[in-house]
Amino acid sequence: MTKRRASAITVVLCLAMTLAAVPVFAEDYRLGIQDRLKIKVQEWPDLNGEYTVSADGSVSLPLIGNIHVIGSHLADLAQEISKRLQQRSGGKERPFAAVEIAQYRPFSIVGDVQRPGEYPYRPDLTVLEAISIAGGYYRPEVGLLRLDRDMALAKGEIRTLSAKQNRLIARQARLTAAIAGGQDIPVPAEFANRVDDPAIAAIMESEKAALSVENDTARSENAAFENIKSLYEREITSLHGQIDALTQEEGTIDQQLKEFRSLSAKGLALMPTLFNLERSVAQIANEKMSLETAIVRAEQNITLAQQQLHERALERNRTDARDLRQAKDDLTETRAKLRTAGDLLTEAEVSAPAEARARLAEGGERPAFTVLRKDGGTTREIAADETTVVLPDDVIKVPMIHPEPHVVNGSFDLSRAENSEKTADHSQ
Repeated sequence: MTKRRASAITVVLCLAMTLAAVPVFAEDYRLGIQDRLKIKVQEWPDLNGEYTVSADGSVSLPLIGNIHVIGSHLADLAQEISKRLQQRSGGKERPFAAVEIAQYRPFSIVGDVQRPGEYPYRPDLTVLEAISIAGGYYRPEVGLLRLDRDMALAKGEIRTLSAKQNRLIARQARLTAAIAGGQDIPVPAEFANRVDDPAIAAIMESEKAALSVENDTARSENAAFENIKSLYEREITSLHGQIDALTQEEGTIDQQLKEFRSLSAKGLALMPTLFNLERSVAQIANEKMSLETAIVRAEQNITLAQQQLHERALERNRTDARDLRQAKDDLTETRAKLRTAGDLLTEAEVSAPAEARARLAEGGERPAFTVLRKDGGTTREIAADETTVVLPDDVIKVPMIHPEPHVVNGSFDLSRAENSEKTADHSQ
């Protein structure tokens, strides 16, 4: 049994043991946006790592590109990775890919709980456990002071996430420009109407400075290579000149040898002189060989320096591509958190005051829970109780004790929170 065959069998056994330990939930689980996956391929270590399903429903992997995974099982993705790697390498045997969930996409809980919002999911989570994670059922405080605190917290969260989003947008633009070999960063579409904003201008200047440093490094390396190449080329030219001089000297000595050999045949030439000329020809041949060896060595050094320059450029591109993928994942996550923070601000400003007043005025029994669950391209409502099992992407609606909950019309406007923060800063 060959070493490669034994290694393949070992990988198969490891994968079999891993899959045997995976719960049934993971086997039936279908992937969706914001799922974070841990991928490992023993034969391709550059692929190993964690990846997030992006907003377009794909996972971007080095070497094999984007794979659309919405609705796929973990085993389906592992098979697709193995197939693409086999096609890329042209081998007869498929590499073995292992895929597992590093972090499930979150669930959301809204309504009559202490801390409505988005939370990390874990398998076999029930509605009651989800309510516990959100701080339990809403307990009104005396008066509406809690609402002011919630609004302040939501606005602070929005301001922090907005700043992070702007930084990630600028970083994504800079890395894209660096990979394309650009010398400047085009203004991102999200900043088209905000170029005069001092905060945006500062972020863009910082990213332009980072791009300038990277480009200066590349130019310095190119200049250093050109200097080395020029030195070796001058050395090669000098060596060729020495070879030409030796060749001329060799020709002169060869002519003298012919004459002395003719005289020697007639007994008119001295043998020591003939021997000295022949020794000079041998010495010239050795010197020419040494010079030719030096020329080959100089040419090899030029090639080696060029390869090192190319490898450094490739390493920068690999680093930029990895950072760009991470920036895109972080941007997707930040935007999702911004939407949740916006919903919380709307709830604190509009619906929560009405609910608090109604709760203080009335009592009664709590109606049944409702779970909004995505089913393909549609969303359906499911009647639930405290023991109902929750799935990723579910939105749990916890009803009020008040039989007619307040309905909020309109949508959250992020600029409203930002403007209110700016107004507060100016007033101070």
